[in-house]
Amino acid sequence: MAIKVNGIEISADAVEQETARLKPDYERYITANGGEPDDVQLREWATENLVEKELLRQEAVRSQDEPDEKKVAAWLEENRAVFGDELSGEEQRVRCAEDIKIRSLVKSVRKSVPRPTDAELQHEYDKNPERFTVPESLRVAHICRVLYPGVDKARSYIDLLDLKKRVENLEIEWTEAVQLSETFHRDFGIFDTVMRGMLPMEIEEKLFSLERGQITDVIELESGTLHLFKVLVKREPELIPFADVREELSSLMFAEAAENALNEMLDALKAKAAISTTK
Repeated sequence: MAIKVNGIEISADAVEQETARLKPDYERYITANGGEPDDVQLREWATENLVEKELLRQEAVRSQDEPDEKKVAAWLEENRAVFGDELSGEEQRVRCAEDIKIRSLVKSVRKSVPRPTDAELQHEYDKNPERFTVPESLRVAHICRVLYPGVDKARSYIDLLDLKKRVENLEIEWTEAVQLSETFHRDFGIFDTVMRGMLPMEIEEKLFSLERGQITDVIELESGTLHLFKVLVKREPELIPFADVREELSSLMFAEAAENALNEMLDALKAKAAISTTK
């Protein structure tokens, strides 16, 4: 179905193209939030995107000054490859002028949004401590065996268990044993810092149940590797000081407020727009 927005038609092909463009991100978002992708909803989202884009264009053309021709020419040169051969030279020039007006409109909306005050920043920080807390983490060393094609997995398990036993029986120092890791030349036996939520739950439980200096049994990761992990440092959850997150928090709160202001403008435009569908 085609759409008409204040008399301007958005073709059925444009709706199909937007639906196809949006589909990967839509499915990823819906699945990540525990939902089930739905083609009807996807098309509704695509249609809403196109309607809002057209309303933004119309409002920009109505409210913004004509851009300088030098600026239009520079914008056209920068984006010429985007247009290809689909539009004539004059149509491309008009499109570039409209793009500049849209950017000008969005910029004016952002300028109307005040920066958050120190009191607002502090309130947001105090209200959401979990957002500013570094999760529980471990610094670990490891001895690794890579399960290359043809490698005897059972033999690799046994070798690592034997190596663990020798370390615990003080037959060999960990500093010596770690040099037998197949990835030692690359990582010198140091694994990435492990934070809660990084690894599968059953593996995390094994790691976080250990005390400093203890060694795990053999753990297999999805990367096709077997590991003995030794806990070097355990760090409890830690609240990041307000001063360290103030600037980032200010940027995030401003960006959210600017997006809300833009959405409010679009809602107002939709409320008074003539929007219809045609077959």
